[in-house]
Amino acid sequence: MRGMSFPVAILLCGLLLTNSAVLSEEEASPSETGPEPSGKEVSQELRDSIKKGMDYLVKAQDAKTGVFGSSHKVATTSLAGMALLSGGHLPGRGKYCENLEKAIRFIVEKAAQPSGYIQFESTNMYGHGFATLFLAEVYGTVPPYKSKLQKGVRKTLKKAVALLEKCQNAEGGWWYNPIKNSGGGGADISVTVCQTNALRAARNCGIAVDKRVIEKALKCVKRAANSDGGFSYRVYMAGGAGNSAFERSAGAVCILQALGAHDCPQSKKGLDYLLRSKITSPTTTKTWKSFYYYGAYYSTQAMFMAGKKYWDLWWPGMRDQLMSMQKPAGYFDTAGRGGGEYSTAVALIILQIPYRYLPVYQEGIKNAPGASE
Repeated sequence: MRGMSFPVAILLCGLLLTNSAVLSEEEASPSETGPEPSGKEVSQELRDSIKKGMDYLVKAQDAKTGVFGSSHKVATTSLAGMALLSGGHLPGRGKYCENLEKAIRFIVEKAAQPSGYIQFESTNMYGHGFATLFLAEVYGTVPPYKSKLQKGVRKTLKKAVALLEKCQNAEGGWWYNPIKNSGGGGADISVTVCQTNALRAARNCGIAVDKRVIEKALKCVKRAANSDGGFSYRVYMAGGAGNSAFERSAGAVCILQALGAHDCPQSKKGLDYLLRSKITSPTTTKTWKSFYYYGAYYSTQAMFMAGKKYWDLWWPGMRDQLMSMQKPAGYFDTAGRGGGEYSTAVALIILQIPYRYLPVYQEGIKNAPGASE
């Protein structure tokens, strides 16, 4: 959060987890969940859409393994778990607590490797990053009477963080595989954003993370900035050698916001670049359909953390566009990739950001409900 030290962020993380996200959104009252979203942010129509999406998502989970999705199972399961957490469902609490616990056990017991790499059926570092983020957000919410699950989450999370510290490359980023010198062409900015966000979440909840690793990652992302405000695929392509693309630029701007670099030139120009893209307009939706949910996920977080000015410009169009993509069965249009479980999980995370349940999705200090310009 803007202007906050890590010790304060850690304390607030605990307060949010113990006092805010203790009941599902359906069960909780405003006094139990913290600031009530404004009527402009959350309508009854939105709540109905979320409920419908949640019902679809939990029915799609493999009852035996806890897995969500038929491919990219680590990433999809982790994102589905984040969607449940975003609705206030916790281990032992909430309507879908059992679904959440099954997802956690899959990551901890089936996907976590002795090396610390969270991988299953040839998934890559995206899966590891999202799984690490998921465990960081669920860490501290597991009740003491579930001690085995609690210990499993902590052990897996610590090893996942250690792996990321070990395989960060010379440019300060990461590649698709957990090998320090893999790729040959340097850090992939999209992968780097995913891993950095996971490390930030882990550090905020009290897991030791080498500060130098995060500082190097921040410099890496900044160096990928292009003159138009967007970001290149790799660092060495920046400055005109590589074109900007909305999706990876959304991720880059999001992590700059998340790490407190709100006022750096790359962040300010990046926010303007995202706004110029006008991706929330119905007439431009299909121009980025291949990675629609990836772009929506990061751009919406970036606007939320940037403050009320940006959020007010972004949220109404993003919300309405997403809801228009929901199918009668409850899932969201796959828009080219990932399948119904993936698209629904990401859509639900985005649509529930105004609930303000999870520390990783907290906004800038100027974006509190009712804040004035």
